[in-house]
Amino acid sequence: MNTAENAYQMYIDLIDSTIISYNGPFDAQVLSVIAENIEYSLSNNPRVSKKLFKIFIELAQNISYYSAERQKNDEGNLYGVGILMLREFKDHYSFSTGNLIEKKHILPVIQKCETINILDRQKLRQYKRKLRNMPSGVPGGGNIGLVQVALTADYPLEYSVVPVDDENSFYILNVRVNKN
Repeated sequence: MNTAENAYQMYIDLIDSTIISYNGPFDAQVLSVIAENIEYSLSNNPRVSKKLFKIFIELAQNISYYSAERQKNDEGNLYGVGILMLREFKDHYSFSTGNLIEKKHILPVIQKCETINILDRQKLRQYKRKLRNMPSGVPGGGNIGLVQVALTADYPLEYSVVPVDDENSFYILNVRVNKN
């Protein structure tokens, strides 16, 4: 296959598997529309719809609050900018998000994901309680949402970081949920 054929096949694969795709600011109005689309698109499977909705809320809030790229809405409020994609495969759904992250925040986020991925469900619950009980502003606190995502998902968190420039990288997080 030549480059054009490869690009076209990638396009076809994305079109066939993508349920929802969004790129832009993650403000309340946008989040509301995406949430409705998730519930509508998966209404035939309420259990999975509920799981994906919970994951969406946590991941979208992370982008809204923590993305290094910010944009003002019409009221002048700043919101994080990022991407979101919900895709359907034969046996699972894949929820992917991406946003700019300042390089100084990369190591803590990676460490948090690695810690989350090695814990079983019981230890994840304990870890969540520990994070919840830490005073705000304490290093290592926060990111309870990532723990909740891991508790909701059916697979470990998949993440990667791509360098962008001297100050930022692009943080990608993928979460998979079984259809059954």
